[in-house]
Amino acid sequence: MSYFNYSSAIFSGFSTNGTSSFMNLANEYSNIKAGSYRRLLKTYYSKFNADGSEKVSSDKNGTKRPVKNAFANVTDSAKDLTGVSDKATALQNAATRLAAVKTGTSSLYAQKPITEKQEDNTTVTKTDYDYKSLVSAAKTLVSAYNDTLDATSKVSASSVTQKTQWVTDLANEYKDELSAIGITFDSDKRMSLDEKKFTATAMEDIQKVFEGTNSFTGKLARKASNLAGAAEVQSTRLASAYNASGSAYKADSMNSGSLFDSLF
Repeated sequence: MSYFNYSSAIFSGFSTNGTSSFMNLANEYSNIKAGSYRRLLKTYYSKFNADGSEKVSSDKNGTKRPVKNAFANVTDSAKDLTGVSDKATALQNAATRLAAVKTGTSSLYAQKPITEKQEDNTTVTKTDYDYKSLVSAAKTLVSAYNDTLDATSKVSASSVTQKTQWVTDLANEYKDELSAIGITFDSDKRMSLDEKKFTATAMEDIQKVFEGTNSFTGKLARKASNLAGAAEVQSTRLASAYNASGSAYKADSMNSGSLFDSLF
């Protein structure tokens, strides 16, 4: 884009009032062309990290200054929000695997040929439930659930905290059914698995809690998806130069000066 086009765009956004207004606009444009504003903004934003927090420095005693945000109304970092999205997506995947309705030996809850190695190194094949694979899938769910709670504890966006509440409320709704198969929650709402109790539970009881779209894991998969989406939306807003209210920014672009370098 030529300088003439820039000036046209600038002048079209203001109402002029005679020669004085025109000269003021011309002076502003002259400063823009000279790079004055770019240097000023680069100097300011160089004080901040890509997530909007102020760069930390230590005094002679090694005491670090408190981390502050470039803008008071931006409290979450894009990195933390992306972390929530990633962990919630992992939870969604873990829950979806347990909720999947499959037929034949492809089902986690069906009997299938299982080959076991004996002490004399011989193998024996028998038809039974594959509790080993089911335990592994349940442990993945537990880990993903707790990782998601850890990630959400770092952010304060209302849309994220609300959907986190939906996840924990669902867990509380199913706490009795989950406890019956060996899954419990502590005072911090973190999930744990009692493998011994889990493997001693009848497969049909586990199946009732886990399999199907209306099961605990079926509902959990949908709520985890909603949580991941909410975190992604918030992260995207931080990655924008400005949102509708002008409060969000893309700190990494500002710090690098790439946005302003592209204009001059």
